[in-house]
Amino acid sequence: MENSRFKFRAWEKNMKIMMPVENIDFLAKQINTNSVWRMFHEIELMQFTGLKDKNGVEIYEGDIVSDQYANIYTPIFRNGIYMAYNVEYLHLTEQEPSTQFNVVWKNGCEIIGSIYEKPELLEKGENR
Repeated sequence: MENSRFKFRAWEKNMKIMMPVENIDFLAKQINTNSVWRMFHEIELMQFTGLKDKNGVEIYEGDIVSDQYANIYTPIFRNGIYMAYNVEYLHLTEQEPSTQFNVVWKNGCEIIGSIYEKPELLEKGENR
């Protein structure tokens, strides 16, 4: 895992765009994105996992990745580590993570979208 400082990005719900996060004010419940402040209720905040896909693109919570076997996962932070959830079963409330996300990453994965930009990938899992 790459050694990095905490990094975040945000999905702006109304404009439907991904935005970089410069500052987070937890007391005021808002973020700063290039001198524009957004309230927490206006965005979905995602943290960088510390990993990059096989193309060198940073992987954040909310990203959807495909592994070498065409399985589709999203990283979710649980119990102090990033776990890999198979998106075909993400809608099941009892779903257990399939493995640590590092295992999916080590085998070579590629970002194919995010749960906000391409929600259709969550609907069928294999739809690409």
